[in-house]
Amino acid sequence: MRSYVAVEIEGVLSPYAGPMPAGHTVHDAESAAWREWAAMVYPRPRGLRLALDPAVGRALADLPADLVLVSSGAPAELKPLLPALGWETLPPMVPLRHTAAVHYMRVDDPGRSPDAVDALRWRTEEIASWARTHDRPVAWVRAGDHHAREVRDPARRMYGTVGPLLPYGVDPAAGLTAGNVRALHAWVREMDGLPEPAPVVPRRCRDCADRGTNVLDGRRVDRVHAKCGSCCECYRPTPADDAHQPCGDLRREQCSACRCCRVCVGCHCSE
Repeated sequence: MRSYVAVEIEGVLSPYAGPMPAGHTVHDAESAAWREWAAMVYPRPRGLRLALDPAVGRALADLPADLVLVSSGAPAELKPLLPALGWETLPPMVPLRHTAAVHYMRVDDPGRSPDAVDALRWRTEEIASWARTHDRPVAWVRAGDHHAREVRDPARRMYGTVGPLLPYGVDPAAGLTAGNVRALHAWVREMDGLPEPAPVVPRRCRDCADRGTNVLDGRRVDRVHAKCGSCCECYRPTPADDAHQPCGDLRREQCSACRCCRVCVGCHCSE
């Protein structure tokens, strides 16, 4: 099962917080997200400079996986850096609905970014949401290990994916090293041996005509229940909600108090 390797630029492709590693050279970069953040932090205008080594980008591209990019930079802003990144074309980018314009997200320096922790949480949810739409393993490579703690915390169910999600942290002072690449290569080879997940063809809900799937405990399931023919939103009312549709034809299976279908989701009376 072919994997994805989702890689960030700052702290991974471009090291920071230490001496510049051998092979890296500094490049001026254009970034609207950086300009907006820097205007709030620095008293004088300051441009974005990235320390890049094309050999690092080529090593990532040589992995037997599909490379994707996680960045607040727009494609037009990143394309001039392609030679310095070691790529001929820009990899596909993970869509970031909430944090696409958030440049500075370092929790190791929260004084400069008071909302860093919240932004990092949003970024974690966005990466996991993207991974949920792909039935393949995803390695998310970023600076530090804070994202690993978030993905592995007790709330992991909300970040559930079909394929394994590996939060892989690197030392931001060193960036991506040859040892990191070897570790990612070994993980990709391990993922290649996983069986392909069984496809799920969503049915259309009898009440709202919507269709789709959910991820539950690492398994993709149809949002429309096979027995009642209704989707999650239609057969999962809250105890105080009277606006939801009855659960298909299984009225005899509904709790008389909370009206939840015992077959589909169980009873909510204990909540």
